[in-house]
Amino acid sequence: MGILDKNKSKHGRLHRRVGMTLTAFVAAVSMAFAPAAMADMQGIDVSNWQCGIDIANTQADFVVVGTTWGTGQVYNNCLVSGVNTDANRMIAQAQASGKKFGLYHYAMGGNPEAEAQFFYRNTSDYWRHGIVALDWEMDDNPA
Repeated sequence: MGILDKNKSKHGRLHRRVGMTLTAFVAAVSMAFAPAAMADMQGIDVSNWQCGIDIANTQADFVVVGTTWGTGQVYNNCLVSGVNTDANRMIAQAQASGKKFGLYHYAMGGNPEAEAQFFYRNTSDYWRHGIVALDWEMDDNPA
């Protein structure tokens, strides 16, 4: 018995054919309507560089917040030990104003596992409520 067993019922082939046709139809319908729905949404990317922004008064439907950088070695405007010190306020404003949100980690080209753990340790409370992403840019990542 195996994949090429000629003694198998031909009903399996019919079910597969119907299933594949139905799947293709659903995919085609989804692609026809999804771009129109997505085109109506406007979003903004905020990070430590927009520290203090009033997210509630932006015209955005959603906000993506830069939360962490590297593994803690980065400091600058609203960024202490690689953590955006304004991220909690930004996310709270997005939620309070009914905006969807996402959060991202800016990769600094270090140990990928250590960076992922750093991101998770600092943001895991939000993972079930927003979309999680990685900002990987060539300038800081030689790979």
